[in-house]
Amino acid sequence: MCRTVNGYDINHDPDVNPQTKDGRGNICPVTVIMPTIAMMAKEESLKKNSDIIEEFMNLLDHYINDAKDELIERFEWICAQPAECAKFMYGNKVMLGYDGKDTRSALKHGTLALGQVGLAETLQILIGCDHTEPKGMELAKRIEQLFKDRCAEFKQKYKLNFGVYYTPAETLVYTAMTKFKEKYGTIPNVSDKLYFTNSIHVPVWKEIDPFEKIDIESQLTGYSSAGCITYVEIESSAKNNLEALEDIIIYAMDKDVPYFAINVPSDTCMNCGYTDEINDNCPICGSSDIQRLRRVTGYLTGDYHKSFNLGKQQEADMRYKHSKMLKSWKR
Repeated sequence: MCRTVNGYDINHDPDVNPQTKDGRGNICPVTVIMPTIAMMAKEESLKKNSDIIEEFMNLLDHYINDAKDELIERFEWICAQPAECAKFMYGNKVMLGYDGKDTRSALKHGTLALGQVGLAETLQILIGCDHTEPKGMELAKRIEQLFKDRCAEFKQKYKLNFGVYYTPAETLVYTAMTKFKEKYGTIPNVSDKLYFTNSIHVPVWKEIDPFEKIDIESQLTGYSSAGCITYVEIESSAKNNLEALEDIIIYAMDKDVPYFAINVPSDTCMNCGYTDEINDNCPICGSSDIQRLRRVTGYLTGDYHKSFNLGKQQEADMRYKHSKMLKSWKR
């Protein structure tokens, strides 16, 4: 997967293999849909006249443990499959540690990814702001610390590589929102769109500059041991100023962002071949037959209006160009 990270392998044998990322992978992810848990906490706090945040943290802990159980069940099922199910992977020693007998010998080196989606909306439900504000960031760190602590505990207890995963949620952000709306209706800043915000990302419509977005998300990426991504959205004119792009990349590296991307729109007129950021019609020939290339969930795809569901389409369309906030685009 695009953002998967394989961290320290608790099952590596120093007498056989060095600690390595080669030959390993994400075995199976399970994602916790946090806004739904936040609404459950809200209902409980009203019923019991209790603190909504404490109700949420208790419920979240419960569902993190549920996710752990699901991951173990999936892992055991996959381990039960014979090597012939993926003969190339095992027969060609693509998978680290395969002993020629038991698929578990290789799969135990992989990552069991415990994912999450919708941090921004969760914070809105709980405290009325997201993590672009100090109050929201404080609670965000508490939430992410719980994920990190539990995964560390699971890793030691079960001797499997549990890790916190900031889920790409290619379809889940839409399907989860659809079900959420059916139950809770339209809530401002929570369900007044077709998608949940991806993992710990700043909501795409926030009018901030690229450095501020990196500042905010970099405070949370360190809690993830199984994979994450931070990106900034830039206008197509950025191709004329590579020095500015370099400044942004260096800034992300200095903030220790493990996986960073710069999204630059690239459209192609399918009639005359003109390539640039194109609005409704090609400025050269006037054609409306435009292929729109965007990084939507970490992948560079074909036309996102055809390749993704309505939620991801809307999310891509709502993205604020972070370069608009730069006072000077030159060094």
